[in-house]
Amino acid sequence: MFLEIKMLLSSIGIIAIAFVLSQIILVNMLLGFLLIVGIGMIVFGDMLIGYLITRNRLQPQLDPTPPRKETCILFTLAGGFDVINTVKGPHGKREFKYNGKEASVINRGDYQVRLPNGNSAFVAHESLDENIDMFEAKYAEKMEKDVKTDDVREWYAIAKEVDNL
Repeated sequence: MFLEIKMLLSSIGIIAIAFVLSQIILVNMLLGFLLIVGIGMIVFGDMLIGYLITRNRLQPQLDPTPPRKETCILFTLAGGFDVINTVKGPHGKREFKYNGKEASVINRGDYQVRLPNGNSAFVAHESLDENIDMFEAKYAEKMEKDVKTDDVREWYAIAKEVDNL
């Protein structure tokens, strides 16, 4: 939505400059050439910004979330994250396409975050089928420091040993 508004305002500005340009070309060719270069720079800058925003999938961070959709901050296996608009389904199911394949995640609604543009979002991971509660993740980090291992199976083994004592 904001990209379309930017392009509309730029095109109106370029039309106004073109009107002035037609008058200046009659008077001085050098000033007319500089105005043509200025218009070209404006058009090139708008095209570059639009291309980078759409290529990097930044649209959900700029525009408000559409109706019947919810924004997801999806952490990837490679360590990055993507901001994706997901389609709301029944019982907290959120469906989306990721890497060209159908995917879904269940949003339990227990850890909602706000994006800088005001959108409500939830946090998920590419390898999990439910949203992530950051409070539980912080507890898991503390548990890892206490137990000195990051393997969940070893955590259960230690818990069984403590229960048997």
